[in-house]
Amino acid sequence: MKISSIYYSPHQVASFYSITRDTLLYYDKIGLFSPSKRKENGYRCYSANQLNELDTILTLRDLGVSIPAIKEAIGNLDTPSFIALLDKEEESLRKKIDEYSMMLRTLAAVRSSMAEAKCAEKEKLFIAKMKSWPIIRVPIRNKDGVDTSDEAWEEAYRNLISKADGKAIVTIGSIVRLDEAREKHGTVCREVYAMYSKESEEHVPGGKYACMFFSGSLSNLSSFYDKFFTALDDRGLQPSGDIFEELTVSSIVERNEDAHITKLMVAVL
Repeated sequence: MKISSIYYSPHQVASFYSITRDTLLYYDKIGLFSPSKRKENGYRCYSANQLNELDTILTLRDLGVSIPAIKEAIGNLDTPSFIALLDKEEESLRKKIDEYSMMLRTLAAVRSSMAEAKCAEKEKLFIAKMKSWPIIRVPIRNKDGVDTSDEAWEEAYRNLISKADGKAIVTIGSIVRLDEAREKHGTVCREVYAMYSKESEEHVPGGKYACMFFSGSLSNLSSFYDKFFTALDDRGLQPSGDIFEELTVSSIVERNEDAHITKLMVAVL
């Protein structure tokens, strides 16, 4: 028996490929894959020769190729154009793999940061050897002689979010100048920053950092800075550079302000 004389019903074809009969009807409606003949009673019939074409369509669909792109490719199918289509889809898949890999790194970094904050002894200074890490930062528009207002900080935060890839943000915080931190106890911030899980134009230098975690509302921020500098002085540590004020556990995950956790860190000589 010649294969060209073998015909299958939509139900049979659908069962071969574990798709629905409605899928075949839709492909017929849009002109992507139509039955080779119809019986007098209107029943659709697909020839065995058509199955290779359907197999190609479903393979491309499973690879993520859009239906319009498949339709165009099938309508103008030859070896070079098919290879070009596969090359294009491979490039798209590799980009998705890179994006998902970055998202996994972000999730791991966020989980690690929060776990460290929850488990760490609060108000106890410790020294950490930190690698350089990428950040995104934007300035805060402070008014002269006035502490940083919630409105100014939130404006900078919005600018940061519009600048950054939200999927790559690990933590968000404020950057405070060292001299102002001693004098103003954290009431004046100069920048909003986000630790990033992918490459950025700016990095925080790696090195030795003095760190301290605090529990409670940011209304207690002045006392956090007092205790931080007292601990630095007691240990004879000389801070260098800006202070990074990070709200590691915030209202995003904890509604109770008493459960919020702030981390202060600064490079030390």
